[in-house]
Amino acid sequence: MSGSSAGSTRSLHSRGPPVVDPFVPQGLPPPRSRKKAATWTVEEEAALLNFLYSNLGQVADGNFKKVTWNAAAAYMARSFPPSENAGDKTAEACERKFKMLKKYYYAVADLKCVASGFAYDDNHGAMITLENADLWDRYTKLITCQSHKDAKPFRNSGFPHFQSVELLLPSSTRGRCNGPYFFTTSCSVVLA
Repeated sequence: MSGSSAGSTRSLHSRGPPVVDPFVPQGLPPPRSRKKAATWTVEEEAALLNFLYSNLGQVADGNFKKVTWNAAAAYMARSFPPSENAGDKTAEACERKFKMLKKYYYAVADLKCVASGFAYDDNHGAMITLENADLWDRYTKLITCQSHKDAKPFRNSGFPHFQSVELLLPSSTRGRCNGPYFFTTSCSVVLA
């Protein structure tokens, strides 16, 4: 059987080893496609907070139950149908958004307690000007205090959900200040 391809590992049409593209990784699984991150409008954030408030009875140990997050995701999908440009507002996305809003709440609560060079306004934020920009930069760059870093978005814009988030927090963790406070270079807020 001369000229036969029986037992041969190569096709009669091949002419040498297969061509390998050096820029394409070999033997690796195809890259995973990442889900688009959920993007939120102020209106959608407010709708999530209102939904959570209406389900406040579902809180266990200061946290909402998984069933509440699933219901929140379903509510958001009905109220704000997903678009191609924005990721789905899944139960996990709703829970992450609420955690972020709580971080912002605590950052703004700290700002409302601080009265050294800037004052916080619910509509205009900390109202930073050239005169107090240096103090703001020192305040938000403190390595030891995460809530000060979380205050950066509120330099000159307010946090519209402050009161809504406050209603969802246990009273023992709400950020309220009584009396005059001022900012020091440590993370602590000191009584004046």
